[in-house]
Amino acid sequence: MKTKYLILCLVLTLLLTLASSKQIPALYVFGDSLVDSGNSNNAKSLPYGLDFDGGKPTGRCTNGKTVVDYIAIHLRLPFAPPYLGLSEDQRNKITTGINYACAGSGILPDTNIMTSVSLDKQIGFFQSTVENDLPNVLNEQAKLESHLSESLFVVSTALNDHFHNKTFRGSSDFALYLQNEFSKRLQRLYKLGARKFLVNNAPPAGCFPSSAAQSTPKGKCNEEINRGISFYNKGLPDMLHELQSQLPGFTYIFSDLYNFLMEMRENGNRYGIVETWKSCCPNTIDGDDMDCHANDEPCPDRNTHLFFDSHPSQITNKIYAARCFNETTICRPYGLNL
Repeated sequence: MKTKYLILCLVLTLLLTLASSKQIPALYVFGDSLVDSGNSNNAKSLPYGLDFDGGKPTGRCTNGKTVVDYIAIHLRLPFAPPYLGLSEDQRNKITTGINYACAGSGILPDTNIMTSVSLDKQIGFFQSTVENDLPNVLNEQAKLESHLSESLFVVSTALNDHFHNKTFRGSSDFALYLQNEFSKRLQRLYKLGARKFLVNNAPPAGCFPSSAAQSTPKGKCNEEINRGISFYNKGLPDMLHELQSQLPGFTYIFSDLYNFLMEMRENGNRYGIVETWKSCCPNTIDGDDMDCHANDEPCPDRNTHLFFDSHPSQITNKIYAARCFNETTICRPYGLNL
């Protein structure tokens, strides 16, 4: 009897938990190659997608799933499709979220302006979604506002802004300028109805394979680059907190991608990752060209590599997402829990 009673209590507790938790209806994604799912044509010809369903390039800049794919799985949502890959008819029907991110993009309009879709343009696409597409399904203003306020907005950006015309421009002054510009973009999303945000800081590009392979000794991080990026990362939580204090209903999760990757360089072996700085594609550290090309043969076991090329591997994204959901040291919630 006691066992049956305990089981009944557990079942009732689970039902009450499910009944009280509000399902996030949609996932809207903005930013750069870390979360792009196919808006960049360049990514579609590279040897990505080896470990995704079908084994063919999907436009994601990794060998499989990105961190937002794992967020979608966690939220029991479909993968957010790339905006530029949808027909007008498809855009008029989707209510579970869209991915606007594009490889190479940044916060500033001049970041890779000839080859990418800026954050401003991505927000413009989302504005079109709000004004022209979603009302076809959510035909009452109250329903539309509720949908947007309950949806999750993932924003991954700022790294590419630090590199302009092959010149690194990380500094304390630039960091403050970039934070202010980012704040303006988040406020635009807020005015369009967004309330729940997940924002990651910029990763340690000085530890990317392309940098580490050129260091002495090989494999050492470029501390000058990492220090320049850290100026921006240090002020980002304060900027987000200020927005929360000014904008009613603004909630967010701050995701510490920088320190996650730095920690994984030291302790990746705990997860079976034995190669923490060499890229999987190209599968060599010889020569000056450390970019992944269409004819390159990637390493045979991607699950042992922290990086696929200069982007995290699928296994890294999976670990990152899992720790984000379960550890406040990686993702710190400020009024928002997933």
